[in-house]
This record gives sequence, C-alpha cells and structure tokens, in this order.
Amino acid sequence: MAESVPQSGEEAPERAVALDIIRRGLIGGPVLVGVCAGFWGFDGLWSSGFALGLILFNFWLAASLITWSVRISPTMLMAGVMGGYFIRLGILTGAYFLVRNTGWFEALPFVITLVAAHIVLLVWETRYVSMSLAYPGLKPQGANQ
Repeated sequence: MAESVPQSGEEAPERAVALDIIRRGLIGGPVLVGVCAGFWGFDGLWSSGFALGLILFNFWLAASLITWSVRISPTMLMAGVMGGYFIRLGILTGAYFLVRNTGWFEALPFVITLVAAHIVLLVWETRYVSMSLAYPGLKPQGANQ
C-alpha cells in the first residue's frame, strides 16, 4: 500500500489548497473590506479587515492541523480535525469578545465579512480543487475546469 504522507520537499495537498484560498482571499477580500468601509467608515474597514484576517488564519490553521495530525495516525487525524474545529471556533469567538467593546469595532461588517468571505472563498476554491487521486489538492495547470 502506497504511503500518502508527503515526502520532504513535496507539499501536502491540504496545505496547497489552504494557501490557494489565502491567496484568493488576499485578492478578493479587499473588495469586501472596501464595501464595508463605504457603509461604516473606518470602523467598518477595521472590523471587516479584522474578520478577513481571522478567516485567512482559520484556513491556514485548519490545514496545518491536518498536515500535522495525518503524519501520526488516522485516529489522530480525526481527533485533529474535530478538535481543531472546536479550537478554531473558540479562537473566532474569543477574538470577537476581545474586541467587541473597543471604539473601532462594528459587529455588522465583522459578521458580514466573516460569513460571506468563508462561503465565497470555499465556493470559489471548488473550481480549482482536483477530485482525483492522481492529483490530490489543486488541479494541475492546464487541466479542464
């Protein structure tokens, strides 16, 4: 049975997908931040930008936990994915409670960015993910989309 753990120098598929999502978030995210700034001024800009940063960190952390836990065992992978979900949810919740009473924070642009950007980035990424065992992770350049 072939080993699916990446060798040194070979990038893990989950990390490649997460980095691609982060790249797309850095491309499309400023548009959403700009819209929030247009409606809520600088408070909307900072709140939306904070949410975007949390989202990108969330995707990176999810991929890192999977990459780390898959090298240990399938049981650790399941525990890492499930436990990581609750940890990441706790980070998002804690970040909200940390800044909710600051002068620059607006809840509505924060929530709009948090929900919309997660959904849009995941849907956007589905066009670029390979559903093939031959090319796990991202589709190779030039593949039919």
